[in-house]
Amino acid sequence: MTTHKSEPIGTTQSPTGEVVVGVMADPVATTLTVAKHLERELPGLLAEQLSDGHWRVEVHRERLPPSDEKQFEMMDLAAERKREHGWDLAVCVTDLPLMIDRRPVVADADHSRNVAVVSLPAFGAMSLRRRVSEVVTQLIGDMRGGTILKDGSQAHRRSRVPALGGAFEWTTPDQDGVDVRIFANRGRLRLLVGMVRDNRPWRLVSGLRGALVGAFAFSAFYLLNATLWELALTMAAWQLVAVVVASITVMITWLIVYHRLWERAKDLPPQERERTVLFNASTVLTLAIGLTCGYAGLFVLNLTAALIVFTPEVFSQYAGGEYGLGEYLLVTLFATAAATIAGAIGSGFESEESVLEAAYSYRERKRREARRRSRSAENNDSAVHDAAQNDDTSRAEDSDAGPDH
Repeated sequence: MTTHKSEPIGTTQSPTGEVVVGVMADPVATTLTVAKHLERELPGLLAEQLSDGHWRVEVHRERLPPSDEKQFEMMDLAAERKREHGWDLAVCVTDLPLMIDRRPVVADADHSRNVAVVSLPAFGAMSLRRRVSEVVTQLIGDMRGGTILKDGSQAHRRSRVPALGGAFEWTTPDQDGVDVRIFANRGRLRLLVGMVRDNRPWRLVSGLRGALVGAFAFSAFYLLNATLWELALTMAAWQLVAVVVASITVMITWLIVYHRLWERAKDLPPQERERTVLFNASTVLTLAIGLTCGYAGLFVLNLTAALIVFTPEVFSQYAGGEYGLGEYLLVTLFATAAATIAGAIGSGFESEESVLEAAYSYRERKRREARRRSRSAENNDSAVHDAAQNDDTSRAEDSDAGPDH
């Protein structure tokens, strides 16, 4: 069991009446955006809820540790930085997904040390900054009150911020170093959506430049292909939709297989297997959203080019005398789908590192790197062990054979 040095509950404040809250955040886009929002909004929210005087929030950028299931590493670091900077309270904001007993953790708080850890993925995708502000306000209110209210009691219900509603479940776990734990209701779905949001799938468009350039080059070829025009103009609507979905699916499959983005869940413990399934699902959704955005952008470029290049005289030869914007859309849609499949070849020229950077958040990239190093070390140890066993077997066989007469 981990032991912690006890500190006075946060009822003290500076001689000037100022209470300082330190917000520690990874120096990455999502966490920094939330931390800056807390810096602006938290003093006002705390002043409304508590009567502790003047509130001030300081944002501290630092690579937070990967931590373990109990979040002790982050809490220990928060307590250390709180002492170093003279803060009254410290809150870690991380994009690391946290789970306890297969339930996503929104936040943990330690009243004795006035520190808390807030995990962004468990908040989902909607109203992220507002929800984080309300949860942090409530956590600080609990810590400044110095009491732990029994979950479900009338006082506990009155102390909750009304706007939080039933999105989260506040509990008092029987665990050393954690006085309050908040779980997300509809947790795994909310966590999955939050993980996809932290990956920022729209960045995939700029990250896979090779694939996009290849797709755009093939678009020019397909737009000038008479056979493609004839196919597009004779296809039913459902056939065109199927072609578009198939093109994006092929691109997703190619990226996952070629760049080894899929993680094997076989032979893993049940809890680790469930996490791996979540990570794989977030990979598929991230790629699907990112590539759909790329497809839409490429379609707009192709449609613009078609409207400029193809004169009415040329287009009427294939579409007939009566044609309009709809025929331009059909041809461009089909050409973009075919070019997207061909563009998968261009993604092969992207380095694995650039693909990971485009598809995943900082935390997810580091987790995958650590897991691959661990598996590589296990494979090396297994190879050494097998070699040693083979060597021992050979020696035993030589010994049993005896001297050669």
